[in-house]
Amino acid sequence: MRTFNHVGMVLPEKMEGMIYVEPLKVYITDCTQSPNKIEFLYFEPDSPLPALMQQQAHIAYAVPNIEEAIKDAKLLFGPYDMGHMLLAFVEEEGVAIEFNEFK
Repeated sequence: MRTFNHVGMVLPEKMEGMIYVEPLKVYITDCTQSPNKIEFLYFEPDSPLPALMQQQAHIAYAVPNIEEAIKDAKLLFGPYDMGHMLLAFVEEEGVAIEFNEFK
């Protein structure tokens, strides 16, 4: 079962207060601090994340089991261990969908 977690919005430039995720070469905001559950993202030009993720917004869901969530899906990236959660991106309906399994 999926539970809505946040919406990710790509920005053309960094904004104040962003956190740098060095291995993914992306700056992000903390969606838990947004009343609308928005995560803003700015990608470095050499980010290893797929173009679909870098060019448009994504929807993120918390899932109980990331392996089950990505089974038979069009995998774009992951699973990737962020420390406090596993994340993976898949493509559904031409849109990047993020799955988060919190530890």
